[in-house]
Amino acid sequence: MNNFYCIDAPAKLNLNLFITGTNSKGLHLLKSHICFLKLKDQILIKYNLNDEFYQFSKVKAFLIDPNKNLIIDALNLFRKHTSWGKKFKILLDKKIPIGAGLGGGSSDAAATLIILRNLYNRDKDNHNKISRQLLFDLAIKLGSDVPACLKSRDLLLNGYGEKITNTKIPENHYFLLINPYLHLSTKEVFNEYKKGIINETLNPDIYFENIKIFNSLLNSAISLASPISDILLHLKNAPNIVASGMTGSGSTCFGIFKNVYEIRTFLKIFNQITNNSFFIWYGEKQNYSFNRVTVSKVLENKL
Repeated sequence: MNNFYCIDAPAKLNLNLFITGTNSKGLHLLKSHICFLKLKDQILIKYNLNDEFYQFSKVKAFLIDPNKNLIIDALNLFRKHTSWGKKFKILLDKKIPIGAGLGGGSSDAAATLIILRNLYNRDKDNHNKISRQLLFDLAIKLGSDVPACLKSRDLLLNGYGEKITNTKIPENHYFLLINPYLHLSTKEVFNEYKKGIINETLNPDIYFENIKIFNSLLNSAISLASPISDILLHLKNAPNIVASGMTGSGSTCFGIFKNVYEIRTFLKIFNQITNNSFFIWYGEKQNYSFNRVTVSKVLENKL
């Protein structure tokens, strides 16, 4: 029976993002505490006569280019390294907004590498198995966030993204995401950063226990998407909020609360003021297993 194999690709949240310099290639070096959320895309894959890629989402704006995306890039890179000739049908259930600083594309790429490794290593005709380390070596070629998304757990990221260590992000908190449905190009945000836009009042001293909430790209992102500033102001004034900030290169802002009731109380007021014109999600963080591939019980004709 040709089953679908399934894997979760969770959203990444940068609690902070410090740009610490550039390397010899001109790439920005980063330091960031990150965690992963219960908000997630899902990828289903099975053997097929030809390569086919399908996607679906309740929000049309979340759909990616079906011909050029990081899932296809991951598949091509894996094939190039292994010379594996198998063809696949790939289904993407897209729930993470794109261009939102939540690492959706990187997480999809990482999940694709994991599931391909799982299938490749199960194939009895393949004698040279793919190690985890080799998968990380492939991941960094796809993007700076992809190695961290392979782990999908509480991490401290350094360098270009190749230096990742396990850490511990405080438990028993709830995370609220607010995105103004504005797609921000990471490249464009970094280009703005190079212009030296500085406004220290936009990055006040905020801490989530011992973790400083800070984003070197905040000023640059606001210059491209001014609603970010308004969202952060609303979050700052939310009763009982623990901390707030912007994740990645934007445009998603986040608030951290101790319970769901406080989030719902805030959202009642926020939605009245803003006419509910935002993508909003709230829930907990989660540490995901590297070995998280399962056999899907979802019937294909119901997708």
